[in-house]
This record gives sequence, structure tokens and C-alpha cells, in this order.
Amino acid sequence: MATTQLNARVPEELADAVRASASRAGMNIGDYVISVLEADQAASSNPELHEARARMHAAAAYRKWKANGQPEDGAMTMDEVFGA
Repeated sequence: MATTQLNARVPEELADAVRASASRAGMNIGDYVISVLEADQAASSNPELHEARARMHAAAAYRKWKANGQPEDGAMTMDEVFGA
């Protein structure tokens, strides 16, 4: 398998959370990240998992938005976004 070096900046808080999750799973960080990415990719072929993945990504984006002090005024609810 070929590898690619990514030069992205990972926030320290996220890096700490990934390290902790990998440790709890008994995996090295590289294997843990690969397993998370493989699961994320597999979700795209299953409609229920695809929706769950979309909700997860939206929730993470929302938490980041709020953490950066962005307003909620006039925002759509998750049900409005996903048509539930």
C-alpha cells in the first residue's frame, strides 16, 4: 500500500482526542486513523450509515462554529437541514 504524507495542521485538542481514542482501542495512531477513515468510507454505500455520517459531520461543524463564537440567530435546526 502506498502512503501519502499530509501536511495539515491538526488542532492540539483533536490530536489529544485521537491519541486517547487510539490508546483505548489498543492501536497505534496511524492504524486508528486508517480504521476511522475506512469506516467513514464504508458508510457512504449504506443509506442509513450515510445519513448518520452526515449528521455526525454536521454536529462536529456546529460544535466548531459555536466554539469559534459564531451566532445561532436565524440558524436552521438539524431536522430542517436533513428534512426530518
